[in-house]
Amino acid sequence: MMSKQIITLGLYLDGQRAIPPSNTLGEITVGPKGLLAILETQLGLLADQPSQAERIVQYRDCLASADSASRFYHASFVTDALGTASTLLGWRDLWYLNGWNGQAFYTSSKHLSDLADVEYLASQRVAPSLGQRLAHVLIELEKRQPPITELLLLDPIGSFPARWQAVLGRLPVKFIDCIANAESTSFLGQLQHQLSLAAQGQPFDRLTWQTDGSVLVARSETRALAASWLARQLNNSTPALLVSSADSTRLDAHLSSAGHPRQGFRETNTFRPTLQLLPLALELLWTPLNFNALVQFLTHPISPLPGFARRQLAAKVADAPGIGGKRWEKILTDIDQHYGSEQAPKVREQIRIWVEHLRFGQDEGAPIVAVIDRVRVLVEFFRLRLAVEDIAQRIAFKVGYTQCNACLASLIALQSQGIATIRHSQLQKLVTQATASGSDNPLLVPEVGAHLAITHPGAAIRCIDRVFWWQLTTPNLPNVYPWSKSELCILYEAGVQLPSNDIRLSQTALEWLRPVLAARQQLVLVLPPPGEEVHPLWQMIEAVVTNPEIESLEHLLTESSSLTQSITQLPLPVRKRWLQLPDAVSVPLSTKESFSSLELLLFNPCQWLLKYPAQLRPSNIIGLGGDFRMLGNLAHGLVELYYQRPDALSMSDVDFDRWFATTFEQLVDEEGATLRMSGRGADLQSFHYRLHQSMQTLRQQVALAGMVAVTPEMAISGHFTGGQLVGSVDLVMQNPFGGQVIVDMKWSGVRKFPEKLKHNSHLQLAIYAELLRQKSSAWPSVAYYVIDKARLFASDDRAFPSAEVIASANGENTPQLWFRFLESWKWRKAQIEVGRFEVALESIEATSASIPPDSAMEPEYLNEAYNDYRTLAGWE
Repeated sequence: MMSKQIITLGLYLDGQRAIPPSNTLGEITVGPKGLLAILETQLGLLADQPSQAERIVQYRDCLASADSASRFYHASFVTDALGTASTLLGWRDLWYLNGWNGQAFYTSSKHLSDLADVEYLASQRVAPSLGQRLAHVLIELEKRQPPITELLLLDPIGSFPARWQAVLGRLPVKFIDCIANAESTSFLGQLQHQLSLAAQGQPFDRLTWQTDGSVLVARSETRALAASWLARQLNNSTPALLVSSADSTRLDAHLSSAGHPRQGFRETNTFRPTLQLLPLALELLWTPLNFNALVQFLTHPISPLPGFARRQLAAKVADAPGIGGKRWEKILTDIDQHYGSEQAPKVREQIRIWVEHLRFGQDEGAPIVAVIDRVRVLVEFFRLRLAVEDIAQRIAFKVGYTQCNACLASLIALQSQGIATIRHSQLQKLVTQATASGSDNPLLVPEVGAHLAITHPGAAIRCIDRVFWWQLTTPNLPNVYPWSKSELCILYEAGVQLPSNDIRLSQTALEWLRPVLAARQQLVLVLPPPGEEVHPLWQMIEAVVTNPEIESLEHLLTESSSLTQSITQLPLPVRKRWLQLPDAVSVPLSTKESFSSLELLLFNPCQWLLKYPAQLRPSNIIGLGGDFRMLGNLAHGLVELYYQRPDALSMSDVDFDRWFATTFEQLVDEEGATLRMSGRGADLQSFHYRLHQSMQTLRQQVALAGMVAVTPEMAISGHFTGGQLVGSVDLVMQNPFGGQVIVDMKWSGVRKFPEKLKHNSHLQLAIYAELLRQKSSAWPSVAYYVIDKARLFASDDRAFPSAEVIASANGENTPQLWFRFLESWKWRKAQIEVGRFEVALESIEATSASIPPDSAMEPEYLNEAYNDYRTLAGWE
């Protein structure tokens, strides 16, 4: 004997948790998708359904086959074929769901007649829609009945689309009124009664707001406070229904933190990690290369490239955006050494596939074969991970696999339709359609003891003690039909029974009332923050209630309540000029220093302490830097490449121009390719012009000075009172008389560096000069060259007769600056030995201990923008 099968059907129950778990057999509560799956299974119609993205590509083919200049969709189709196909397929699916059988329309309407022509092809080429699948179910129901004992309808049969109405008409349907008004004299009962009358268009009496606790309305300026408040209102021992259609995961997090079971609210998101890999991988196909996407691809936690290799490549690209060149080859060599002779060739092949591959112009398009190959590799990448032990990871990989597989199927379908290339915008549209609405977080599942939780008000199907509606924000309203009245009449004559806009809006308003009518004892409404548009339900309440009271939650932050607890406020550390270490802590000085470390030690010892002895490091998250540093590096690099040439001092202007044109382009490709990205053309041309003019000016200065040798990036070393001293000089030049000249190149700073010469505070030049003196026994001349403005600044005209001479205001020179440096170092050394470190920030008032000896250098405030530790200095 066959057991009974009772199905409860609600129009909005797909994906909802609207009823508590029950210990029953042969009974199930479903939405339309769930019932369709049951019917197709029982009638032998169950089949693997293609994704919507595949159906769009199939319909695109039909539109293309029927297209001509006279078609109403022609202009849109030429501009955006996939977008047009998606929209028109939506029309077609809606018609089929509401009774259309694909027949021709006898009309002069171009919309309808053209789509009827397309349907002649689509009926054979496009996978069935929901309406067509229901039509197949109807045909089978003519032959046999599924083993359904009773089908309990929670919504009027007239609220279902026409095709569903036809199917339900052949099943043992029984309508049940799932929610009846609470018979209560409380304010809640009165409100429910009046709202019901208003929704039915009957006369109603305006109510005076009552504070009997049966209806609570709250609002906060922040959702975090509102969520915390709502979490304290819940009682796990009292049955409750939670309604949330916006910001649900935030609410669930606050409920969990307050000790409640997690409710399992899920919000789909297109930015889940596994869904990001496909669009990133395909974005790398195009030229100019999107380096933001490349860095994101290389730093993504899910990647077909091995971890060490992509981290090394990402660091290089972030520091010097480009592919190829000496630095790139050095990174590849390091990668080979890391993976060894057995694995290195495989890793290099992966790098070739994902990074060093051929790229294509966005307007011309990429060969669809190349795109298919790339997506097929990703499909296999995810397929191999579908059996991982971790459930959450397995679900996430399944989502990525489904997305890539849908995209692959669509691409293959396009290829079969004769499409040989695909443009950037078309591929983006295809990926978006394959991604659909994204996926939810597989870790956010309901826990034991969770209350009923729904995201659509129409899913409130049973009365319950308490109802909480979180964030009454504006809902999505039914869209207005895109067809004229005459076209709607023709559609109706063809069997397309579309409900009128008025009926749809009325039905929607009744659905909004369901959670309100479901409450037996208490209704709690949480409004969105002030300034945001509220749900029409609140406007309905305001229409039947005089001066409804809204509790502002901000007062809870200062008053004692269940939401707050008394804490002892601790003041933030106050900014102070000096940091004193405990007696037991000593900080040894390094025996090897450079200008970079000494500058911090002298001018901000606290910053030196945190960076070097304490070794505190800023976040190592890799990201593209700004233009300032990149342009400076490119300029330095090109000057270095030029003066490495043996003919640099004898090259003619014509030969230089030829060399510059070639080398500049190559260097930009290797280390500054972000300048080739879309929208950066003017920046690239400006940089090219300025650097070319600047290098010509530098060549002229070198020629006028009669220099016989120029050495770029000379590594130098020596000693000072504190130990070894090292550095690297941008340019070291030699004149015909054997004298040496140091030129320190800066990308910008036409005000800053002349001031250093004027005040005899050019410490970097002084250190380099002393290190050269220790080798040659003679003090070299020093100068700054500001590349951006092509200006050369020197303390005198001995080395460069055409330089801008900036004489020292106090009459001192570089050797005297060196001796002042030594006195400053001794002064700071004495402070460090007793554990005192100055926090030398301009915003903190100096003390008497901040004044150096008369024989030392004048104090100097460093740029706080380059101080990673400034927030550790305290707060006002």
